Amino acid sequence: MTHVIEHASTGRAQCRGCGIKIAKGELRFGEKEPNAFGEGEMTLWFHLPCAAYKRPEPFLELLGSVEAEEISTDEFGVADALRPAAEFGIAHRRVPRIDKTDRAPTGRARCRHCRKTIAKDSWRVGLVFFEEYRFQPSGFIHAACAGDYFGTTDLLDRIVHFNPILSAEELDAIGAALQPPAASA
Repeated sequence: MTHVIEHASTGRAQCRGCGIKIAKGELRFGEKEPNAFGEGEMTLWFHLPCAAYKRPEPFLELLGSVEAEEISTDEFGVADALRPAAEFGIAHRRVPRIDKTDRAPTGRARCRHCRKTIAKDSWRVGLVFFEEYRFQPSGFIHAACAGDYFGTTDLLDRIVHFNPILSAEELDAIGAALQPPAASA
């Protein structure tokens, strides 16, 4: 099975990473998988950045394969520019789990890292796991636990990508919340 990068022939496919439709003519990544419901194979479509952020292994597999020569130079150049993001996801194995980031609407959710309750109106990072060809919600972590959970706090590019409606002020607040609290002396 060979993964593909191509221009979307219609505007009907929905990205498996972000859930937004892939516009006609837009470059998309197709992850080929065995058909779970019968013979043959099926294709899971992603926007290129969504594939690099959430499915780095198959994305890099395509970029490193011989079949990548079948991709036009322009298409390969666009995809290759996302190589560092995919490699970052490989280096920090939990980073591809990042999904929506928001303020906790209630104080009932527990952090998957520290197991403490996430206070109402505090910033939290939503997590997803890729199972059975789709992303399944799997809870939240405190923004302040991100460094320990992900092994890095360099996450704003992914947070911005999966949360395009956040304002600059909100992104500044998230950036500050990602930093662990200073240890008292």
